[in-house]
Amino acid sequence: MMSWIVGPAVAPPRGLPLIGVRLSRRLAVAGTVILLLAVVACLLTGLSPLLPIFVALLALLAVSPVVGLGYALVVLNTPLGLWFLGAEGVVGDAFGGRDYALGLSAAVVVCVLFALTVVLHRWTRRQLVWAGVALLVVGVWSLIGFAHHGVAQTLVGVRLTVLPVLLLVVLCSLTRRQVLPLMTVLAWVLIANALASVGELAVGPARLVQWGFEEDTAVRYIGDTFRVPGLTSFNAELGILAGAYLLGYVVLWLTPTARPNRWSWHAGGAASVLCLVLSTSRSGVLLVAGGMVAAVVLNRSGGTAGRRRARIVGLGVVAAVAAGFVALGMAGATSLFQRFDVWADLFDADLPVWGLGIGGVGAATTSRVTSSQQIFIDNYFVSVVLQFGPVIGVALVAATGYLLWKLWRRTDERPGSVLLVALLAGLACSFLVIEAWEYPGAMMCLGVFAAYGRHLDAADLPPAAGATAQTTTAAPAPSKTFPVTTPTIDRPAAR
Repeated sequence: MMSWIVGPAVAPPRGLPLIGVRLSRRLAVAGTVILLLAVVACLLTGLSPLLPIFVALLALLAVSPVVGLGYALVVLNTPLGLWFLGAEGVVGDAFGGRDYALGLSAAVVVCVLFALTVVLHRWTRRQLVWAGVALLVVGVWSLIGFAHHGVAQTLVGVRLTVLPVLLLVVLCSLTRRQVLPLMTVLAWVLIANALASVGELAVGPARLVQWGFEEDTAVRYIGDTFRVPGLTSFNAELGILAGAYLLGYVVLWLTPTARPNRWSWHAGGAASVLCLVLSTSRSGVLLVAGGMVAAVVLNRSGGTAGRRRARIVGLGVVAAVAAGFVALGMAGATSLFQRFDVWADLFDADLPVWGLGIGGVGAATTSRVTSSQQIFIDNYFVSVVLQFGPVIGVALVAATGYLLWKLWRRTDERPGSVLLVALLAGLACSFLVIEAWEYPGAMMCLGVFAAYGRHLDAADLPPAAGATAQTTTAAPAPSKTFPVTTPTIDRPAAR
């Protein structure tokens, strides 16, 4: 999968069709009749009559990549807003009172889109080999998880681990024309989160609790400062989402061929700064700072003057966010030092060389189906070591370094690679202080920018290579016990 980014210089695949299925009149009539019969059957059997309607809507979403991914963007990044508006309750009632059905539906849509992508695209031998290795790793460590903490918790961990990969594969299969509306939807999601954050700050945490916002989750403090959640589940989720968007947006300005030209993207960039400051998420700031430093230091494209301007812009963004944190009294590092104590305690326990299995630590331990103690890591590299063992942990670090080196070499001839360098470096930096991979909304945000950056990278191909790439792709594709940490540390929660 990652060979799409660092593999041979070829143009992107032609992508899934904008509309997956074109309905004829007869098929539409037949579908309507079947839907009405299903509604009647649900009424007669005591089930919710809305159930077949939602299933039909999900089926339509799952065959249209842009609409389906837009749906996933909204559901993954606005869960608190959907709860407040009652959408989560309506969908949950339709599925027998399961309030997690709406959030899970986004994962189902992504899985169906991934299956369609696998069927509709041709794959190189190297991509198939890496896919086989990934399946083997997931299969083996799922079995280890079954033995250690049970099937249900392991499956939650598998979903959290695999979903970002599925999202990246689907997003990277899209055409540029399909990626652009997703970036606009993403910008509006940030704008909505910013408006909600300002509203929450104005209303105050006390009234939010009266409205049903859960304390220590949606309503959290650090010292006397209220950490607003926006439309996400809690402040850390908002911060990592805002950091992901801000990083991608600013790096586009540092790429001469990719500067944003839509006002909604600019509004999304301003909204992401506001969300990042009000969430008080230093993990999001580290993601932005790490990615910006990489974009400036590892950028080999352009002249000296261009790189100087990039440094000024990058330092200006980091300084502006840091100033906002200082103004809010959030310049301390108490929670960061708490993380060091947590990591030391975790490694003091006996750990098998093969790890605990998928879902042994992290957000999977907060799920309603968990069978073990809640274990929060706030370092994804450490989390991988605990789940998969030290060998896989070292392999992850080595692979990250290799990809950064590979992309850095490409920035000389293809400036579009700078965006990919920044995204990967920022993600790696965020791994140091939070399990960023287990925040699917933020990972989808990074994935959208990565898909856009991939098209920029292909557009920077030399003329001969570009002609070769077009010729090559012209043919149509065939159809032991660990200590429980304090709840003050940012953590994702499985829904």
